[in-house]
Amino acid sequence: TKEVNLVETLEGKQCNSLFWSPAGRHIIMAGLGDSASGTIEFYDLETKALVVKEHYRANQVVWDPSGRTLATVVSQPIKGGHFKFSMDNGYILWTFQGKQLHQQSYETFYQLIWRPRETLLTKAERANVVKNLKKYEREFDKADKELAFKRQLDATKAKRSLRSTFRQRVARLKDFRRQQKAERMDLTDGYDSDDEANYVTKEVSIETILSTKEEVV
Repeated sequence: TKEVNLVETLEGKQCNSLFWSPAGRHIIMAGLGDSASGTIEFYDLETKALVVKEHYRANQVVWDPSGRTLATVVSQPIKGGHFKFSMDNGYILWTFQGKQLHQQSYETFYQLIWRPRETLLTKAERANVVKNLKKYEREFDKADKELAFKRQLDATKAKRSLRSTFRQRVARLKDFRRQQKAERMDLTDGYDSDDEANYVTKEVSIETILSTKEEVV
C-alpha cells in the first residue's frame, strides 16, 4: 500500500469546497452557495503563494482539462429559481494564479462544461517534452520577457504620444492668447493682465492654536 504523508495544514480558511487542478500543485479553496462568502482562494502548494478573490453567490468551480484555467460559476437550478439568480447568473474565467481573464453574465444560465482535452502527443513525444522541459522553459521565459518588453515599449510610446499632444495643445492655446492680447487691452482701457507690475503682492500670516495645556502650580 502507498503511504500517505501530511504535507501541510492550512488553518482558518472559510471554505466549504476544495478543487485540485488536474495538473496538480494548485488547489482552489472556495466558499460556495448562498450561505457562504463567495471567497475563492488560489493556493500554490510549491511556492506557498496565496491569492484571494471573490465571486458573489458562486456555486460551481470548474477546472479546464489542462489545469491552466478555471471558471467560477453562478448557475440556476433547472427546475426553477430563475428570478433568484437572474441578477448574478454567469461565470468568471481565471488563470490558475488567480488573475481574472473574462467575465460574462446571462439572464438564464444552467451549466458550464469544458470541452474535453484531446491528447495530441504520443507517449514517446510526451516523454521527450518532459526530458527537454528545462530547454523549453528557457525558451518560454525568453519569449515572456520579450513580450513584456514590447508591452512596456508600447506603453511608453503611448505615453510619449499623449505628452506630445498635450504640449502641442498648450502651445496652441498660448499662441492664441498672445494673438488676443491687443484686443483684450483695448477692451480694458489698456490694462495688461499679463504684466506683473499691475499686481500687488501681500503676505498675510495667520496663527492657529493647535492645542493648549494648563498646569496648576
